[in-house]
Amino acid sequence: MKPAFFCRLYFFMQSFAVSIVILQMRKIKFITFLSLLIFSQLLIASPETDSTFIAAELEILQTAKQLSASRYDDSQQDSLNSQLRNQFSVILKRDGSFTYPFDTLKNDVSIVTSSDGKVRIITWYSVGDAGNYNYSGFLQYNDKSEKMVRLFELNDCSNKISNLENQTLTPQNWYGVVYYGIVEKKIGNDVIYTLLGWDGAGLYTTRKIIEPLTFTAKGQPRFGKMMIKFARKKMKRMVFEYNKRATMMIQYDAQLDLIVMDHLSVFGDQDTDNPMFLGPDMSYDALIFDNGTWLYQSNIDYRRPPKKKK
Repeated sequence: MKPAFFCRLYFFMQSFAVSIVILQMRKIKFITFLSLLIFSQLLIASPETDSTFIAAELEILQTAKQLSASRYDDSQQDSLNSQLRNQFSVILKRDGSFTYPFDTLKNDVSIVTSSDGKVRIITWYSVGDAGNYNYSGFLQYNDKSEKMVRLFELNDCSNKISNLENQTLTPQNWYGVVYYGIVEKKIGNDVIYTLLGWDGAGLYTTRKIIEPLTFTAKGQPRFGKMMIKFARKKMKRMVFEYNKRATMMIQYDAQLDLIVMDHLSVFGDQDTDNPMFLGPDMSYDALIFDNGTWLYQSNIDYRRPPKKKK
């Protein structure tokens, strides 16, 4: 018999003995005792695998915290960002990484997963001493037809990309953003993942991105698809740029099945298209999915219901 069997048997007997002591000392009811026993088995179901991921997660968390604390220091940012990429690269190549949640990282690294359990994207950013934003990330694709999880490292080429609204990009020439939302839509036998992203842009403006993600027959990701219609114009992604001090809302409303966004207008009497003078004006626009296309509709009546008080 394999050594792992005896290891698990030992842990089981040890957990059973501890649970019996607890039961006797505290007079816990049988149902509670049984719950404790089951819970202990979940903790030791695969001790080697779990411990590997937990240790890696703690190392990644420490590096991410240091990266955040060292903003505006180019040498520190480059070194720590490279370290963070290497740490993620190692652990994401291990079996079981796709389903490991990395819950403790949620305040320092963005992790979004599609509802069909096929796509997960991990992204984060660093800030140089000139206030320039640099983005990094990984994409995992659970290719069920090939029974494998594909891993792609995202290489930020934002400074080299022009005409962004009409470009199809790959992980090698990715437009760097931090993704915070993913919307899944089916067109025939294909699934389209629409990504919602944030880009710190620069000193005076911020950008938000709406970007379709598709996969080729060989499981290769493609960012951008000609399926967004704005007025009479079709585009592969929507880019919104506005004043740094403003906050623009773009979110998917599952109940209404549409992507809702703040409408941007020029501040005061400014007569310019400069994004430095753009911000929300308390009205709303939306993208409505229809026959494989996201259709832009302006000035919708969108009243979000008040949240219940706790």
